[in-house]
Amino acid sequence: MHYDDFLEGLYARVPRAGVTLALVSLNLAIYAVLAFQSGRIWTLGTPLLLAWGGNEGAHTLAGEPWRLLSALFLHGGALHVGLNMLALYQIGQLVERMFGHWRYLAVYLGSGVVGGVASLWWRQNVVSIGASGAIFGLFGAMLVFLLVHRRAIHAEVFRSLRKATLGLIGYSLLIGFVIPGIDNAAHVGGLIGGVLLGVSLAVPRPLRRSASIVGVVASAALCLLVWHDIPAPRRTVLPDAFRLDAVQSLIEAQPDLVGTEEAIVRGLGDGSVSKVSALEEIERQLLPRWERLVAALTAEAPRTGDWRAAELLRYAGARRDALRALALGLQTGHVGWIESAATLRREAADALADYRLRDSLERAREARGVGTR
Repeated sequence: MHYDDFLEGLYARVPRAGVTLALVSLNLAIYAVLAFQSGRIWTLGTPLLLAWGGNEGAHTLAGEPWRLLSALFLHGGALHVGLNMLALYQIGQLVERMFGHWRYLAVYLGSGVVGGVASLWWRQNVVSIGASGAIFGLFGAMLVFLLVHRRAIHAEVFRSLRKATLGLIGYSLLIGFVIPGIDNAAHVGGLIGGVLLGVSLAVPRPLRRSASIVGVVASAALCLLVWHDIPAPRRTVLPDAFRLDAVQSLIEAQPDLVGTEEAIVRGLGDGSVSKVSALEEIERQLLPRWERLVAALTAEAPRTGDWRAAELLRYAGARRDALRALALGLQTGHVGWIESAATLRREAADALADYRLRDSLERAREARGVGTR
């Protein structure tokens, strides 16, 4: 009964959660447009999401900070957008009635931006998308609202909502740490942003202006401090320091291939990509392209004797073998193949790091006029 009275009071103050409905509709509409453009319903490719404003270090940190906002309205698959919009529809209506329309929108967007900055700080070479950081911010803001207005809320209602909110936060973060591919940095950053903005916007009206200034300044300062601490992104695009045909083909194809593979792995982790669609993408698109690149490098390396072709052959071979293992894991359900795929991806990353180090040393020696054998 007390909970019903609490809800009736919120509904009387804000009868319609129009901002929440608008946000849900906008996210679904954007996904529909992208699905139509790509010709795929269940999962979208990383290049398309990056082109539409995905949050990725090499772009966001290089003069495109607007991606921190645009990424909030992009989702990688039908399940991804469906689960996020269900959560937003449920929690958003309650939080919007607690804070009012405009303060609620400020919490949502502000938390999403803080989450995006946290995501960049954690990983710069991954295209981060989705509304989950902003949704975590709503959880944080609701928790603050309950604490600030504790005396005005019946004890039973307060305990029930506090327990449910903390439980959802804890469960969601645990899932993010256990399942690979989920951007938990954005979740934690969004939660922190929601708490800071919630503190500034949940206080009673006489103190709201000064508290709002403090909260906004604190959130902005946190973003600036984290932004300043973000290392320069290491682009996955390989240096174009030579002109061998097979190597040049790898340079041009590698960003798209790796981006698509990362999207599949991430989608398998968060459930936005089905095993069937992932296997189809791997077998029809990714594996054949890697096979052609490996075959070309295999023929090129002995003919030219260039160390770069040989090093990149090791990288391309590991990438191809990782996809083979992943495909076998999806076909058989054997976890050993999935683990082997992850190990091979790490080996490929190490091979690429070794190549970059040697390439930079070679160019430094050439700049100083020092020859190598």
